[in-house]
Amino acid sequence: MIALSVLAVLVLAVTAFILGRLLTGELDRPVERWAVPMACGLAVLAHLGLLLGLAGLLRPAAVVAVLAAIHLLGIPVWRGLRPTSWRWRWMALGAAALLPSALLALYPPTGFDATMYHLPFARGFVESGGVPFLADRRFPVFPQANEMLFALVMLFAPDLAAHGVQWLATVLAAALVWAWGRDAFSGGAAGWLAAAVFLGAPIVIHLASSAYIEAGLTLFATAALYAVRRWRGSGERRWLVLSALFAATAADVKYLGLFFLGVTGLTVLLGRFPERRARWTAALLFAAVAVAALAPWYGRIYAWTGNPVFPFFPRVFGTSFWAPARFEGFLTPPADAATAPAASLGGLLGQRLAGLVRLPWDVVFERSRYGGQPPHSPVYLAVLPLVLMAVARDPRQKRLLALAAAYALACTALPADSRYLVPVTPLLSLSAAGALLPWLGRRRLLIAGLCACCFLPGWLYAFYRFQRQGPLPLTPAGREAYLVRKQPVYPAIASLNRTLGSGYTVWALHAENMPYYARGRFMGDWIGPASFRRVLLDLSSPEELYQRLRRLGADHLLTTHQGGNLPFSEEDAAFQRWFQPLYADPYAHVYRLR
Repeated sequence: MIALSVLAVLVLAVTAFILGRLLTGELDRPVERWAVPMACGLAVLAHLGLLLGLAGLLRPAAVVAVLAAIHLLGIPVWRGLRPTSWRWRWMALGAAALLPSALLALYPPTGFDATMYHLPFARGFVESGGVPFLADRRFPVFPQANEMLFALVMLFAPDLAAHGVQWLATVLAAALVWAWGRDAFSGGAAGWLAAAVFLGAPIVIHLASSAYIEAGLTLFATAALYAVRRWRGSGERRWLVLSALFAATAADVKYLGLFFLGVTGLTVLLGRFPERRARWTAALLFAAVAVAALAPWYGRIYAWTGNPVFPFFPRVFGTSFWAPARFEGFLTPPADAATAPAASLGGLLGQRLAGLVRLPWDVVFERSRYGGQPPHSPVYLAVLPLVLMAVARDPRQKRLLALAAAYALACTALPADSRYLVPVTPLLSLSAAGALLPWLGRRRLLIAGLCACCFLPGWLYAFYRFQRQGPLPLTPAGREAYLVRKQPVYPAIASLNRTLGSGYTVWALHAENMPYYARGRFMGDWIGPASFRRVLLDLSSPEELYQRLRRLGADHLLTTHQGGNLPFSEEDAAFQRWFQPLYADPYAHVYRLR
């Protein structure tokens, strides 16, 4: 199982590199020669997967045919590879440094959002051979470029391969940070230090080993900013095309990627050109590439829902079962916003700015304020005074910090979650490296020691996770035992899988992160046609609950926390007249609708 997952990710990486080299040609600088083509190849493969899915051809045979065609076209690239050009010593050192995070990716998936919809999206693609509208999920359709990469490996391997995709994306992002730091601050020391700070963030290591999609967003956002910077420095059109492709792919991974698309587009539009015509030519080329990459994903969303940013902005595009009510106050102005006093709007902005000021402290030490995620690197907080000092005299620092601050301010309009901030950690890592270097001079030993210290938090976090999670499960039985230990409701789902296979439809109360584990149809969430509110509102009797679940198509009911979530007791004869007990443990009960 593990070997097959590793092989699938390796094939994906090699294919992405060959495809990317065909599209970019050979690049000039170290590291970018393989990191940029591989990132480009991943972006194009995600879009090819979508086109196959729209045609109903997302099947192993069709995908193998596409991969074979890429490698046949890439024979000249294969012939041009020179093993002696690779720096094996540095590759071995990098592999050893990244081994703990790679091993973390081999644990079964348990991340809440990963099992709630990211992996169910990918499995839906794999099982259908297409890209269906998954009405039972919290978000039935989304920008899903990262989940498409999951699907491409899960066609041939277990779900651990999806973790491998995110680990690969993190390594590529770190490589681009190295290349950017080396170029921006004129030396390899800056590159190593920036990459060490980036990989030393525990939250980066956490996301590199799970099926969340922030690692993919971080890769494509960083690649877009790197490419547009290279275009501004060289004027080469291929870098302009790459910046548009990467920025659009970031938006195809997650709506937050639209921020980086806007920033990159403005950089192109407002850049310095020798003549006005050149400005508009560059802007039109950027727009054409970006639209070509965006249109399939956002056109699909619009075709299904009539809302290109579904399910957000329901007051603009119309409401739906999936409108997330908790976001409405953030993403749409209140009905009386036009008449609200300017002071109240100013107060809201003041609150967000105050939150921005204390953000560096909160994401390290007060993590409960931001979703309880693993901490960001304490290095960012420690070097903040040096960064602020450097901003006053270094325009490079001004640009890096201004962009990161603007993104963080935009994120204050969302529910507080430190995962949302990860896409700008490469910028902060570059800023930290640039602020530290003037104090280090050319003392190599001191620079190497500081790189190790900056890398240490992520390394230690990996070992902390090993200690918390226990031995790596290497067998199917070990995987089952691990999931039973980590997911209290998993045994109830497993009992349905064992007895009924995929031949059941269960409505589950307060178990919304369980869909990926269910082989049958799984319903029940805070929003959607089968939401908790729609099923339980003004519920008067077990018979009425039975009738509502039958109308939804459910034939089984799963409850959690010993039945405390229903308005009546599950022990009563009136309840058991309609619901036959099938399974019970301290965490969940399963009933068959009689």
